[in-house]
Amino acid sequence: MKNGLYLAIALMIGALLASILLQDPGRVAISTHGYIINMSLPVAVLMMIDIYALVRLLTRAIHIGRHNTAERITRQRQRSQDELNRGLIELSAGNWAEAELILTRSAYGAVSPLVHYLAAARAAELQNALSRRDEWLAKALDVAPTERAAIHVTQAEMLLRHNQTNAALATLEQLDASGHQNARGLMLLARIYRQQGNWQQLKALESRLRNTAGVPVGVIDELLVQVHLDMLKEISASKDRAQLTQSWREVPGSMRERPDVIVAYARAAMACGLYDLAERELRELLKSQWDEAAILAYGELEIAEPFALLQHLEKWLNDRPQDPILLFTCARCCIRNELYGKARSYLEASLGIRPRLETYQMLAQLLELTGENQQAFKVLNQAMTHAVGRKPNPLRIRALRMVERRQSNRDRRLT
Repeated sequence: MKNGLYLAIALMIGALLASILLQDPGRVAISTHGYIINMSLPVAVLMMIDIYALVRLLTRAIHIGRHNTAERITRQRQRSQDELNRGLIELSAGNWAEAELILTRSAYGAVSPLVHYLAAARAAELQNALSRRDEWLAKALDVAPTERAAIHVTQAEMLLRHNQTNAALATLEQLDASGHQNARGLMLLARIYRQQGNWQQLKALESRLRNTAGVPVGVIDELLVQVHLDMLKEISASKDRAQLTQSWREVPGSMRERPDVIVAYARAAMACGLYDLAERELRELLKSQWDEAAILAYGELEIAEPFALLQHLEKWLNDRPQDPILLFTCARCCIRNELYGKARSYLEASLGIRPRLETYQMLAQLLELTGENQQAFKVLNQAMTHAVGRKPNPLRIRALRMVERRQSNRDRRLT
């Protein structure tokens, strides 16, 4: 209905124009670059209509071409996405070779080829194809040079997994120099510095770790605690008193209240021969909070008056009569003071509360010292049973011996 109305209007307008143009068709003159083009008005109108139609046709052709190109790109990206999903599934399923092939084949034309190459590098690494792994990582950097952090951190993790610490360190330092370092990269750097015992670099990294979003404060504090514990252990090995003083001065005040740090400091002092210092630190710690590691360290002190240690320990024992570690430490101090009967009582009480291999061993040594070798042998058997978790089966042992004897008799008859 509507199209018919438009057609009728167009015919009426056309008839009107035709009647006018038949009486006087008019002239159109176009002057350009010294040339004059003359034509009648109907011809000029038809030419303009043709030009308009041609422009519309070209525009539509270009639009169709772009539309087809966009559709082709969309289909290609969808295929790449489907292949990425399939490749990740194969990677998770353990089909690493198939996953690597799918991921690299579908990287071309993908929305994010970086993901394809990183996953392919992981698949190659799982096959121990380290050269291919490095090739995919290099391609990842080529297609996404602004994503250095993701690529270099992934590479560093892979290198560390293969104990290539120096190569991982070089990769992370290269990332650091580029200005693209992130939280994970800094944590890996801290891990490597700690492994290498590079305490100065690790301390210099502390401020950056604290100012980097995404690094939990608790993780940083725990890392620094481990740094100071490692340093104190190194001092225990080197027995350097000057270094002990310097290192303890560098420990933050908040960490000096931690039992593990105090015990490590006391053990380092003991290694350096500073037993009075170690005894004072351990005693102050045990006054404020009870700690089994501190009690064990207290029992290893070699001061000039070992009986004074025993007095402190037995005073604490009045408040904690069922503490197996305290009983064990009291026994150790009793042996040092040649109170063997009391030491045996403490050890047996400790074993009755919580059996420990070290307690069994000390009781066996004490029994050997007092000439009770048979009883010491029984204690060692009990220790073996505790370590294995079950008693030996005498019937099975007897059956095995019978089989061995029969085999021996058969061999003798044959010879």
